[in-house]
Amino acid sequence: MVFCSEFNNYGVFAFEDGLDLQDPERRYEQITSFDCSYLCISICEIQGSVNGLLFLNPLSSISDAYYIFNPLTREYIEFPYEQRLLDIDFNGTVNYGFGVSKVSGQYKVVKTVHVKKSICHVYTLGTGKWRRIPAGPKLGENTNSSGAFLNGCLHWFVEDSKNPNLISCFDLETETFSTFPCPPSLSLYKRYQVVVALGGYLWICDNTDELVIAFWVMKEYGNEKSWTKEFVIRKRHPHCYGQPRGIVYPIKLFDDGHVLMTWEDEFNTFSEMYYYSNKTKTTAELDDCKVFGVSSGGSPMQAVPYTPSFVSLRSFPNEYVKSYKWF
Repeated sequence: MVFCSEFNNYGVFAFEDGLDLQDPERRYEQITSFDCSYLCISICEIQGSVNGLLFLNPLSSISDAYYIFNPLTREYIEFPYEQRLLDIDFNGTVNYGFGVSKVSGQYKVVKTVHVKKSICHVYTLGTGKWRRIPAGPKLGENTNSSGAFLNGCLHWFVEDSKNPNLISCFDLETETFSTFPCPPSLSLYKRYQVVVALGGYLWICDNTDELVIAFWVMKEYGNEKSWTKEFVIRKRHPHCYGQPRGIVYPIKLFDDGHVLMTWEDEFNTFSEMYYYSNKTKTTAELDDCKVFGVSSGGSPMQAVPYTPSFVSLRSFPNEYVKSYKWF
């Protein structure tokens, strides 16, 4: 996974099949780290991770560029905002996505803005420019508006009063939108739900219920009848039960049934790390400083699944590639 604290301090961690928090060796290791402050950017958030590349969105009001990083090669590129889609002084929703097409192998950033209507632009790495394409349905808004990348497609919840239980699917090869249903028994209230790609499957993590967190998996991609409620985590008093629900984002599903996840407090939008033990059937908050050697200290924290690679950004023409120092 990639763990980020304070929006600029990043660590890359590798796990074995299990994570025993009672084991002094803890069965993980830190691969590398980097600090965005070297770029004179105060804060960034991760909006996507594909084949070892991270798509970072600066949150600074003075920034006018996005970033693609490879933490292993220490390379990064910056590319400009689509000037007609600046995020300043408008009351609307913005959804991002980052993935790679299945046939051509092109890496693409997708940005959809909705004010009175939806407008979609695509940036293909190596072209140096944005293109406007026909937009799909209005996408839902929550604190995790990044598209889940799986099978050459990006996925978001759809915000549609007539058809509220749909997932939008954007094919990066054909650059077209389609939809398919969520599980029929899933709550229509999407504020505490998130769609993620994990372990080669599409998942929905539903924290709507006050007592349990439900994890749904699409066992056969594209087959709406294959949605299965894979497991349910009961919230444990006093650490979880009665706590603000917020977005629960699974980071790692271990072979033994344990789950590593982040849990966002809906009132302050800060996340904490939690660990569900399938052995004890309990969920406990982790001390990030003790467990991973990095500290969020009650400050903004983000963690996402990550697969390292040595993909060189220099393989993309028309992009100015820079290298950054070891941290």
